[in-house]
Amino acid sequence: MRQATPFEVWNDDLAAICGSYFGVPNKGQEDVSGRITVRGYDTLDVADISDDIDRIVRDRRGIRQDEAEHIFLVMQVDGELGISHNERYTVLAPGDCILLDSTKEGTLENLRDRRRFLSFHLPRQSFLSERGAAPQIGAPLAGGTLTSQLLHRQLARVLNNRGPSGRADLLFDLVHHGFSRPGEDIANLVSENNASRYALALELIDLNLGREALSLTWLAKQIGLSTRQLQRVFCCQGTSFQEVLRSKRYRFVTEQLDRLPSAHGSIATLAFQAGFRDLSNFNRGFLRRFGMTPRAYHARTEARMAQKSKI
Repeated sequence: MRQATPFEVWNDDLAAICGSYFGVPNKGQEDVSGRITVRGYDTLDVADISDDIDRIVRDRRGIRQDEAEHIFLVMQVDGELGISHNERYTVLAPGDCILLDSTKEGTLENLRDRRRFLSFHLPRQSFLSERGAAPQIGAPLAGGTLTSQLLHRQLARVLNNRGPSGRADLLFDLVHHGFSRPGEDIANLVSENNASRYALALELIDLNLGREALSLTWLAKQIGLSTRQLQRVFCCQGTSFQEVLRSKRYRFVTEQLDRLPSAHGSIATLAFQAGFRDLSNFNRGFLRRFGMTPRAYHARTEARMAQKSKI
C-alpha cells in the first residue's frame, strides 16, 4: 500500500529536493499516492519520486527562481512517463533513462495511474565542461550496449539500497559516454584517474565473472588501456587483477552457498558459474582461503540458520 501524502506537502517536497518544479494534480485531487525522498550516490543527491498526479512542470518562472543548475539523470522505475523537453517528446517505460536540463522548460506527464522514477542531480557546469562531448538532452539512453549495462548497474544499486554507493566520477563518465556516443565501444569512455578506472574494471569483472575469456588482457582491451597500464591501476589500489578476480569468484560461491537449502550436487555447478574451470584447484583454493571445504562451509551455514530459527 502506497503512502498517501497531502498534495501540498508532496509539492513542497518536490521543490525542496529538485528546485522550482511544480506538480499539477488531477481534477479534485487532494492526496498523492506516493512520496518524495532523498537517497545518496557518493556526493550526489538522488530524488526518489512516486506519485499519481497529472504532471510535473518546469516553466520559465521556475528556471528564473533557481540559482542552482543541474542535469537530471532520470531512470523510470514503475509506470510510464511522457516527457516533453528540448523540443522532443519521449515516453519512458521501466528501465529507460533520459537526461533533463534544468535550464530548459519541460513537462513530465503521468501516462499511467501511478509512476515512480529516480532523478540523479548532476551539477550542470561541472558535468558539461569536464568531459568534452555534449550529451544528448531529452533523448533516451540507447539500450543493448555495454555502457548502458554498466550505467543500469549503478542506478539499480541506489534503487535496491545495495552498497557501496558508487563513484560520482565513474557515473559522469558512463553518462557522458552513453548519451554522447551511443553504440560506441566502452574503450572510448574517458576515465579521468586511476580510481575511476579501477571502479570501471570492478564493474566489468562483475558483469563477466563467469566468462572463460575474462583475463587481464581482455579487460584492458575493453577499457582501452595496455595490460601494463591496467596492472598499474590495480597496483595503485594495493592489489592485483588476479587477487580481485579470485576474491570475487569465491565470494560468488559463498554467497550462493549461504542461500542454498542443500549443497548436494551444487558445488561444482557454482564453481563453474563463478568462472573456475578446474574443480581441484577451486577446492584447494577454497580450503586455503576459508580454512574448510565448500561442503563444510555450507554445513556451518546450515547450522547457523537452524540455530536462528530456534530463537
